[in-house]
Amino acid sequence: MAGPTPLPPVLSRKRPQPTDDENAYDLRLGDMADVPTLSVAECNELLNKLAERSNADPNNTRNNSEIYLKTREYVSLFARFKDGKTVAQVDTISSRLLNVPGIQNFERAQLATLCCDTAEEARTLIPSLEGKIGDDELQQVLDDISKLRDFS
Repeated sequence: MAGPTPLPPVLSRKRPQPTDDENAYDLRLGDMADVPTLSVAECNELLNKLAERSNADPNNTRNNSEIYLKTREYVSLFARFKDGKTVAQVDTISSRLLNVPGIQNFERAQLATLCCDTAEEARTLIPSLEGKIGDDELQQVLDDISKLRDFS
């Protein structure tokens, strides 16, 4: 006796959800596709300015939540650029990429945050860049950002 025959798999009518790898390669941002995106350094700069305003007003206690404080700690730790002028320069350099057809603001912010050394490294970390921009053009932007990193 061979035992009971296994049942065939049940077919589902639901579409399979894309994997994270597929989302990263195709840059499927859903409802967030057209939302402006900040790099970690830009976020750090923004939160620092908010903190300065809060410190100027002794009655302001709204920026003391645990999430706010942890976010400030995180961006302060991981922001590669701390000086406001340098952050603005990096934003200007990385914003040149938005003139390239197909480049999204999210990709611009990731390049400004990750500070990749080579175009190959950038394409590995941000797979959605593949086929959107040439190596030479991408490398020029990365080199310009890298120069600012050396002086911040």
